[in-house]
Amino acid sequence: MPVIRTLLAAVVASAAATATLVLAAPAGATAASAAAGPSPTAAACDRAGWADRVQGAPAGFTGGARGGDYLWHDSSGFHLRVTHRGDDRAVYTGVITSPTPMRINLVKLERGDVAKLSANHRSLVFAFVNYGHVDGVDFHTDCAASITISHLNAGRSALSPDRVYLGATKAHPARIPFTVHRDRH
Repeated sequence: MPVIRTLLAAVVASAAATATLVLAAPAGATAASAAAGPSPTAAACDRAGWADRVQGAPAGFTGGARGGDYLWHDSSGFHLRVTHRGDDRAVYTGVITSPTPMRINLVKLERGDVAKLSANHRSLVFAFVNYGHVDGVDFHTDCAASITISHLNAGRSALSPDRVYLGATKAHPARIPFTVHRDRH
């Protein structure tokens, strides 16, 4: 547990825009909202498309798939999941930032997993202790034009872009950090 706290502290220190973070929900929760429900405008934004490379759930994604971070968007918002092959312990950490407030729902988290929003709800910091199953968070960006994903790590090492899988096609970003923009079509 001290390693997780150290990793989370490092991520928070390097990325949080404010000093205060709020816990999204208690560990072990399967789904919980970190903020009030969306306005009608924000709900409509969740359904609107983003860049093609992040649209749709990754084909064939299951617990125990190739290790890394899986990110996609669909009509219910954004989804981030982590997994890896085998049942050994792997800790995945990172930061997602948005120019507008976010709301989150935790997915399949166990004791020791953490997802927190900054006080202004514009930074989401996560640390998932994974044993080959699925850990994650769903999030909503309340009509943001873009989101930036940064500080991705597996353990104490930076996560390689080829271990980040985007959308239905599992495309990889060119580099980390990377920014995803809303589709303007």
